[in-house]
Amino acid sequence: MANPLDQLHDLLSQTVAQEITFKKDAKHTIPRLAEAQVVVIPLVREAIAPMLIRNNDADDITDLVLAGKNRVLMIASKTKGVERRVGARILRALTNGEGAPLGGRYPANKTMLSADNVRDAYDLNTFVFGDSAKDAKGESAIYSVHAAVLYSDAVSIQARAKSIYEQFRHGGIAEDGGSFDAEKDGASSNIFTTRYVKPGTLFVQSLVIPGNRLTRAALDHLLLAVGSAGAYGGQTAITGTNLRTHVCGIYWGRLEREINAPLRMLGHVGDDSAEPKVETVRERLAAAFADSYPHGCSPAELDGYILDMIHAFETDHPDLIERYRTASTQLADLYQAWFFGSEKKTKAKGKGKAQATGG
Repeated sequence: MANPLDQLHDLLSQTVAQEITFKKDAKHTIPRLAEAQVVVIPLVREAIAPMLIRNNDADDITDLVLAGKNRVLMIASKTKGVERRVGARILRALTNGEGAPLGGRYPANKTMLSADNVRDAYDLNTFVFGDSAKDAKGESAIYSVHAAVLYSDAVSIQARAKSIYEQFRHGGIAEDGGSFDAEKDGASSNIFTTRYVKPGTLFVQSLVIPGNRLTRAALDHLLLAVGSAGAYGGQTAITGTNLRTHVCGIYWGRLEREINAPLRMLGHVGDDSAEPKVETVRERLAAAFADSYPHGCSPAELDGYILDMIHAFETDHPDLIERYRTASTQLADLYQAWFFGSEKKTKAKGKGKAQATGG
């Protein structure tokens, strides 16, 4: 594959774990400690079909007053959750050479963790997007993995008033299509208003990777999940692709800049008095991030790299498969050692017999 990100790949971690000593001769394997490095991927999300974006209010669009306008607010989980599930499906499609998938063996949010299943339950997707699980033995322990990639909320460029439309809906209509309710001998009152985000609404969002934690395989997995995600929606009945993602390049340096915040990103996209164009917004954000960070890769180069990875995934390219397999082994070893340690035999107090304990 053509690789326009060689410089960034050279800076990424080669391992995901390290050993430290808390007490004399007591070594513990833990995740690699954070360093002074940050990588950011600015995004433009484009609504290309009617969307429901709701948080706690069941009837209204989630919004926020920001940068002088009331804007539509899409919380991070609306996009991260979808890309996390895409990542799990990617791992299920790849095998370790013996027919077993490289990840995604457990359904999302249903994992009970123990020393017996941690190597299978937690995977590369866990490392990139984060996860937590309860102890399978009923103990109070929660085994958490902090996400290596931090998603900001996505905020609309256009004001809310220009971004939504209302549609009256009717529930419980009669067989003939009318609204007469024979049981109540009157018109049905099941009339309500649904507010949709209009196609053409643009959102800005940033994905931030702090601390030199990602390996190349982990970065590739993130980009492949973001580039492949298609079906977004806030209601079960909505299917198909209704949110398109445009990457605005990838940028890195030793310290994070304030432009990563959506509020600062909005300041660089211009006024929304005219309908904003995706390419214009993309170019302005790319220029702003390139000015803020000492290193970067242009939107066109990153587009090409993602397309190459999608092709490599579809064709089982051996280099891509090998990176995934290496990462799978690294992370399985890390999770086992981090949460449960190496098994060793000790005597149980008062019972005079051996039992397995964590290191």
